[in-house]
Amino acid sequence: MSFGEKIANWAEKEPTVSGLVLIGSRVREERDQVWRADAQSDWDFQVIAKRPERFAQADWLRAAGVEPDVYAVRRAAIGGVPKVALLAGGVEADFVIVPQRSLRLAQWAIGLGLHRRSAKLRRALQDLAVVIRPGWRFLKGAETWGGLYRQVVSEVEDPRLSDEEARSLADSFVCDLVWTRRKIERGEWIAAQRMLHRTLAETNLRLLHEVKLRRGERSFPEGRRIERVATAEEVAAVGVSARRGAEELGAEVERCAATMRELMREMVGETWRWPELRSSEESRR
Repeated sequence: MSFGEKIANWAEKEPTVSGLVLIGSRVREERDQVWRADAQSDWDFQVIAKRPERFAQADWLRAAGVEPDVYAVRRAAIGGVPKVALLAGGVEADFVIVPQRSLRLAQWAIGLGLHRRSAKLRRALQDLAVVIRPGWRFLKGAETWGGLYRQVVSEVEDPRLSDEEARSLADSFVCDLVWTRRKIERGEWIAAQRMLHRTLAETNLRLLHEVKLRRGERSFPEGRRIERVATAEEVAAVGVSARRGAEELGAEVERCAATMRELMREMVGETWRWPELRSSEESRR
C-alpha cells in the first residue's frame, strides 16, 4: 500500500476529518511536463479538520500505519494555518491543516458574494486559489467542499503584485542593499551572504514572477521550476552565488541590484527611479 493510500484510508474512517485533498505534482496531468511528479516529488495534502489541534502531535499518523522519522509543525501561507512537514521511510510529505470552521465561513462568505467586495477576504482566498489551481483531487469530502474549491478557482485570481507593491519592494531592496554593502565593507561576509539570498534575491524572484505573468508567460511562485519556464538569461539574472570575500560578494550584490532595476523598469517604467545614494564614507562627513 502506498503512502497516499494509507493516508486516504485513515481519513475515510476518521470522523474529525471532513475533507482530504491531494494537491501538488502528484495530482497534475501527466501531459504537463513542467508540473508532473518525478522521483523527487513529495506528497502534498490539505486536511479539513474539525479539531486542528490534534495535528500538533504525530499520534494520528501512527493510526494511519505510518511511523514518522521527523514531524515538524510550521505555518502555511494559507492564512497562517498549521502545516505539518514529515519524513517517513524515505517519503517526504506536507499536510496543510485547514480548520473546518474557517472553510465554513469562507463558504458562507462566497455564497453571499462578499469575496467580490472585501479585499481582505479576497486576499485570504487568493492564497488558497494559487495552491489548488494547478490541480487537486478530493480523497474525502468532495460532496461537502468540492463546490467551494471549484468556485474559488473560477472566481478568485491568484495573488499578484500591484505597481504600488512593487515600488514598496524596490524601496525595501535599496535599504537592504545599503545595509549589505556596509556589512561587506566591515568584513561581515556571512551576514552579507544571508541578506543577499534571503532578501535581495527573493525580491528579484518575486518581481520576475510578476513580470512574466504580465507578459502572459508561465511562471510559478518562489522560484519553483524556474529553470524550465524561464530563459537562460532570466535564470542567470535572478540566480545568486558568491563565496565569502569582499570582491566576489560585492560584485554579486551589485549584479543583483542591476537585475532589480531592470525588472522595475519593465514593470513600472519611470514611476520608480533608483535613488541617489551617498557612499558610507560620504555619510560620515
